[in-house]
Amino acid sequence: MDILFIKSFVELIKKHASKGTSFIIVVGGGFTSKKYITAASEFTESQYIKDNIGIQTTYLNAWLLHSAFGNSSAVYRGDPNGIRSEIKNSSIVITGGIIPGISTDTVTMLLAESADATHVINVSTPKGIYNEKGKFVNAMDIDELLELAMKDDTRVARSNFVFDVIACKIAKRSNTELHFLDKSIKNIESAISRRKHEGTVIKPKR
Repeated sequence: MDILFIKSFVELIKKHASKGTSFIIVVGGGFTSKKYITAASEFTESQYIKDNIGIQTTYLNAWLLHSAFGNSSAVYRGDPNGIRSEIKNSSIVITGGIIPGISTDTVTMLLAESADATHVINVSTPKGIYNEKGKFVNAMDIDELLELAMKDDTRVARSNFVFDVIACKIAKRSNTELHFLDKSIKNIESAISRRKHEGTVIKPKR
């Protein structure tokens, strides 16, 4: 558990929220999800059950993050259609998985589309997107990202892929700008402010 990162991240988001920016923060299950799904695999082959376990762990992480934000955030667990009213009540909304078989990437894009978000920032371990040859790229278009996703997306609980196919298709239809970053607070702040950063930017096709 990276407590120092959480503290720095919370401070950063609070700073921008105080200036009028609203945030919908979608958290994954991370190591906790992997641990529980691995254990569940000893008892069942059901992807549906393992997906549900994964979803529950996202809300453990969501509530942990909420505890760091305190009263300045709210945890939302509901239909994407309800996010508009939720964001009116709190400028920082934290959520996780919703439906078995639907990744948090897709949840993120559904919420972003519903809320008319200007851009989406994906914070993960890699510093951005790598092409088929393993080379880092600082920019690509949504069709290139979709092509990568179609090769990597296995639809299995805890499988790792750059950004799943459904999420890519929603990003494409909604013309949403995507930013893929590592956990550098400096890079995250640059992405929030729409400034140049060391990650990858996916520009929508107009």
